[in-house]
Amino acid sequence: MGPHLLLLELFFVFKSSSGMLCYKCDPERTYGNENVLCEHFDSSARYVANCEHSSMCYKRITSLDLGNGLTATTIQRGCAQQTMSGDQKKINGRWRPVNTIYDAYEEGCGENPGDIERTTKTINCYCRGDMCNHVGNHSASLFTILIFIIGLIMS
Repeated sequence: MGPHLLLLELFFVFKSSSGMLCYKCDPERTYGNENVLCEHFDSSARYVANCEHSSMCYKRITSLDLGNGLTATTIQRGCAQQTMSGDQKKINGRWRPVNTIYDAYEEGCGENPGDIERTTKTINCYCRGDMCNHVGNHSASLFTILIFIIGLIMS
């Protein structure tokens, strides 16, 4: 058994019961961002994050039409944002900050509706289940959406 699989198994054994596991990576390194890059994503344990305040994972695919048939594509993976800052609950007679997880997304993929007139197209995919935002997830629906986008661009 390889070292990556052993680390992945340890994640499952010691997983917190209050969260789920998602792959997490960013398309580029920004100041103060310590996340690994998606450029060489390989589903290994170094990409796994414990999502304490989420019940879903996401994958965001952003494509920019550069013209002449060229397209630049970036991918971002992580825990779906499902909490709101400022939530409070009265506990033992005092108001205390809490992290309420809101069920804000439907499972599946969809194009960002604000991108209709832009050359940048963003497809957001949300899923439930540990590490569901891997490479092959939603590939059939993603393929359908990409064919639709290409058809719009060509017409």
